[in-house]
Amino acid sequence: MVALVHWLMPPHDMPASRPLLFLAGALLGLLAIQVSGPAEAEPEPEPPAEGVVALGHDDVDGTVIGTYPPPDGAEAYRSEGFGAWLQALELEAPSVPVRTHDGRVVPGDFHVVKLPLVSGNLQQCADTAIRLRAEWLREQGQPVMFHATSGDPMPWARYQGGEKAHEQGNRLSWRDAPHQSWDQYLSAVFMWAGTRSLAYDTVADDVPTAGDILVLPGSPGHAVILLAVAHGAGGTYVLVGQGYMPAQSFHIVRGPHRGWWKWDDGVRVGPWEFPGDSLRAWDED
Repeated sequence: MVALVHWLMPPHDMPASRPLLFLAGALLGLLAIQVSGPAEAEPEPEPPAEGVVALGHDDVDGTVIGTYPPPDGAEAYRSEGFGAWLQALELEAPSVPVRTHDGRVVPGDFHVVKLPLVSGNLQQCADTAIRLRAEWLREQGQPVMFHATSGDPMPWARYQGGEKAHEQGNRLSWRDAPHQSWDQYLSAVFMWAGTRSLAYDTVADDVPTAGDILVLPGSPGHAVILLAVAHGAGGTYVLVGQGYMPAQSFHIVRGPHRGWWKWDDGVRVGPWEFPGDSLRAWDED
């Protein structure tokens, strides 16, 4: 009460002609405070509707499989080895756009996966699948080797040993070149490999499995990789990742089923129709 009386008292230096005006203004201010009352608390945010993927990183663990669980009623096949490694890859925030190697934004319903690009316009569609496989093999301490379109093998061990491939006619030859880096090796593979060369490094498959690739050989052709596979009463579903042309961020192509695509002896992903016989598994021999 003392504080209120003090607040209503006019300042000591106010002219004698204005105390009534001051008092009236103060009383009006007090009345406004009483009428407005305390501020209302903000309502709690509503949880996502059932079946809706919450893409914020506060709600998921930031990995491929953590962010994209299978569609309702389906269960993901248990993955090991390369498939499990793919599913543990980290994602960028949903707001991060796909960008080309020279920084241009690529529009689309995509989610970027953390995977670096080599320099230049090299790491395109088949190259991205090769890079994923190469990184996994290297982490496992297994030999890393892919083929050029000519059929010539390109083992990482030769680059490690101080050699590099070069073109001679329509084939690859080797010459001394010390201090070859991992990125230099990958760049060389991407330069001479492509959708056609994947036939040397994969075998035909008829059951989709995480880590498999779908390949349409050609110029241009296309290749995508299956990050996960799920099955339920509604059928089989696949989670699809891709690189593209020009070289750009590796990304999930989000399908209509919580980000997944329905597999029906093949799958259509955007403008690309992949028949069942385009399914390839990596050659383990």
